[in-house]
Amino acid sequence: MTKETRNSIVEELFGAIVDEAMNSKGDAYSGDGDVLSNFKRNAERLGLTPFQIWHVYCAKHEDTISNAIKDNPEFPHDKTEGLRGRIIDVITYHALLWCLLNDPDIQPQQEQID
Repeated sequence: MTKETRNSIVEELFGAIVDEAMNSKGDAYSGDGDVLSNFKRNAERLGLTPFQIWHVYCAKHEDTISNAIKDNPEFPHDKTEGLRGRIIDVITYHALLWCLLNDPDIQPQQEQID
């Protein structure tokens, strides 16, 4: 694969992360206000931290990717959403973890993380 092809694939993927996951799905999970409210609301409801909620949500997609690789190591695929969607979700959740780590409502006494 050439550098140009790789860059084109990654640019399309990152565009999909913002358009499909952050904006479309994010609105469904959090609404128009606090984009992290889903993690905070469920953490409070279950007596966990927002980071523990994040881990459960992210691990679900990572498990699906791992199972796809285990089931077909030569050319993995997901039978429901497709691996593209799972990869977009995992990258999105890692970006949201960074947001959680920098949310002053969660860690008000701690300086923002570099």
